[in-house]
Amino acid sequence: MQHNDIVTVLTISGSLLSFFAILWHKFLRPVTKFIDKHDQLAESVEAIRKEITINGGGSLKDQVVGLHSTCKRIESRQKIIEQRTKAALHYSPYALFETDQKGRLTWTNEPFFKLTGQTLSDIKGFDWLIYIDEDEREDFFSEFKSCIDMNRKFSKDVKTSDGQEVRMTGYPYRLNDQEQGGFLISIIEA
Repeated sequence: MQHNDIVTVLTISGSLLSFFAILWHKFLRPVTKFIDKHDQLAESVEAIRKEITINGGGSLKDQVVGLHSTCKRIESRQKIIEQRTKAALHYSPYALFETDQKGRLTWTNEPFFKLTGQTLSDIKGFDWLIYIDEDEREDFFSEFKSCIDMNRKFSKDVKTSDGQEVRMTGYPYRLNDQEQGGFLISIIEA
């Protein structure tokens, strides 16, 4: 072999190696990376699918289903507690009534009806204010509304429409951190 033949063979070999290096670097390597990423993605999708499918206890879906049933139990217990509380308040010797967050009547007990001489069908919404003497009504409701807006205790001595002096005390209650539920108000003869 002559020197020219050796140079030619080395040149062709170098060209072929350069071609395969470029082919590997530009085409084959990105394809293998893509295939690896695709396999990882397929594994991730499979893991997610397992988590959102009920599988007997360990998946996120199982946890959500369990949380849902826990919430239902809490809601039913809360309703029972509320019913018991209302029943106890209904037979309290003190005249009580409840308003919503705007001040509209939502509930009363028997002593309230005896004290006011009204029935539930007689009073709806803001009709409970008729019990307050007409001269004091506007001032009373203004202060009451302020207490609703500020979510603070309300206590005021007022004259009723039939001339009695009574103390009305209201306690606000919240439904959650953002929403006020209303007031529970007691009426006691002064």
